[in-house]
Amino acid sequence: MHLGPYHATVHVDGAPLPEYAIEISNDGLEATCWIPSQNNKNFSIKLKNTNHSHHKTISGRVAVDGIKCGGLHLASRDGSRTSRAQRDSVSTSSSTRRPLTFSQPALTDDDAYLNASISPDLGTIKVDFCLVQPSRRKKDRKWYVRHEPQILHERSKKGMGHSIQFGPEYHRLNASKMIASHTVKSVARFSFKYRPIELLRAEGIAPPAPREERAATPPDVVDLSMDVDEDEEAEIKKLEMRLETLKKKQKGQPKPVKREASFEVKKEIKREGPLFLPGEVIDLT
Repeated sequence: MHLGPYHATVHVDGAPLPEYAIEISNDGLEATCWIPSQNNKNFSIKLKNTNHSHHKTISGRVAVDGIKCGGLHLASRDGSRTSRAQRDSVSTSSSTRRPLTFSQPALTDDDAYLNASISPDLGTIKVDFCLVQPSRRKKDRKWYVRHEPQILHERSKKGMGHSIQFGPEYHRLNASKMIASHTVKSVARFSFKYRPIELLRAEGIAPPAPREERAATPPDVVDLSMDVDEDEEAEIKKLEMRLETLKKKQKGQPKPVKREASFEVKKEIKREGPLFLPGEVIDLT
């Protein structure tokens, strides 16, 4: 996310995590978003100011789950107008540090923790960019984080999924100079609310997982070829030749003429009776 020249991003394995549902306050000084946390993954918070000035000192202060991790003065190493800083661990002594890690929350079934107060910033990474006035005197003491992550009752925060733990302690000399400074004002504030990606999708905050495209199933190939021996081939050729001969013969014959059935007319002679009947008198006058 960024507000003007101030940028803050959370990185895992060297890549920035996607940011969902970004909201910016009306005054433009606060930005909030959701990011997907990954179990047992170390992360870092990268800060950037693209309007660096040698006359102004910007400090980036980081807090995780309500635990303050100290401030970082953003510095420009190449003389450009871009200054940067990174927080990936917390200092536990002058020579040891512990990495920032997404992990399962520390749970207990001890009812003594059931009503224990829970930080309202649990599940949130906060970054505050401040304009500061460095002091000429050195800081009396260095900032060491000795706070352990909060233990939760198993019925308290089942919807959290993850919390931030400090990983195994490792040796690294803290060579950076600790300079006391006075805060002039806050210039930008960022809040990253983290949850497992499954919870973000279930709440509709993150888009659903992309569907896996199934590989196209090749069509079934039916082998119509048959093993035919020489005798069968000879028989087939003989039948084909016979069929061809019959076709030619059929073409050479005239088409039969359809004859209508004839009917013989039998002539019958009607015989009349005798002209004169016996005893009949004919008048010839």
